[in-house]
Amino acid sequence: MKFLHAADLHLDTPFSGLSALPAPLQQRLIAAPAAALTKLVDLALAEHVDFVLLVGDLFDQASQSVQAQAQLLTQLERLNTAQIPVVLSFGNHDFQPDTASWPFPANVHAFGAQVETVTLTTAQQEKVAISGFSYDQRWVTTPMIDHYPLKNPTADYHIGMLHGQVGVVGDHYAPFSVSALLSKHYDYWALGHIHQRQALNEQPPVVYPGNIQGRHAGETGAKGCLIVTSDDQRRLTPTFHALTAITWRTWTPDLTGELNRADLLTALTSGMTTQGETGLQLISITLPATLQLTTAAELAWTQGALLAQLQANVDSQHVWPVAIQMASAPDATPLFGLDAAAWEAAGQQVVTSEKIAALADHLITTEFLNTALLEDMSPEAWRAQIMRLLADQYHLTTEGAATDAD
Repeated sequence: MKFLHAADLHLDTPFSGLSALPAPLQQRLIAAPAAALTKLVDLALAEHVDFVLLVGDLFDQASQSVQAQAQLLTQLERLNTAQIPVVLSFGNHDFQPDTASWPFPANVHAFGAQVETVTLTTAQQEKVAISGFSYDQRWVTTPMIDHYPLKNPTADYHIGMLHGQVGVVGDHYAPFSVSALLSKHYDYWALGHIHQRQALNEQPPVVYPGNIQGRHAGETGAKGCLIVTSDDQRRLTPTFHALTAITWRTWTPDLTGELNRADLLTALTSGMTTQGETGLQLISITLPATLQLTTAAELAWTQGALLAQLQANVDSQHVWPVAIQMASAPDATPLFGLDAAAWEAAGQQVVTSEKIAALADHLITTEFLNTALLEDMSPEAWRAQIMRLLADQYHLTTEGAATDAD
């Protein structure tokens, strides 16, 4: 037997905070969840799986766009054409009071709000019982595991689908304990909700596949799904398959001593172009505590000029730096030397695009900025950079500044 286990597709993810990305990269990232779903179905077809399990949060929200619905239905129809059954559930993000109203193809079984069991027969005539439920509201605070039946003694395999997390009664996301799952004596637990791929138990497998596309800089590394295969002893073994062409990563370059702005830029550019991964990497850089910066280099970092120059130097088809921070100063705020409290206080005031433009004009006439920061940028380019940083801080759209995508 062979099946595909995936969860947390999050179609329609808004991807907030994309203003620093060039428009073509923004579009690639926005399209990435749907592209990963297409690859998922490609994989299912290539592996000739017996069935596909999709365990909750297929969409990022309960009210989906027509486009996102069409993306899912199109891929489900491809599986229907190949006569591959799909068993799916809705989770806390895309909870559905009425799953029966969806125009799913004939190969799809969508669980309702109550735990139920569907039975499939594989091409090898193996009988597989699959139990699960869908969220009908955003929070499910009761341990739904209490409603799952014991393993079906007439089935060759019994699989549980559960979108939730380890917890106790009152927790928001169908709380469970691993021991409660194991007490059902199922052959496999297909979990969803946690975006980090992990196994809570080896045999029988109790597994989160993670989401199929990283949604922000905190969701790093390869994302994808699991192909689960059986052996002669009827044990099930999951194997990870990456689906994404866009990956969030963190990178701490091996740098020591003191570097000036030019040498730091050269070192980062060289390191970024030799990362060796395929696809597009969106990289958050942490400068190590062993590194010291000259005054000009530190100013270029804190004011954003270093990041802007690095972005101009790299091949944006394969790598894009999204942030640079210092490990030795985790609490530093890279905006004009003001701390978080000062920014928060300022954010309570009425800030207009006219005031931002006036401030930008004032800053580019300041002598130390001209000396330290304009050595590689024209006054017009630096003014635009100032306006972008301020506009992002206050979530405004200004002439000459990028627009926040969310």
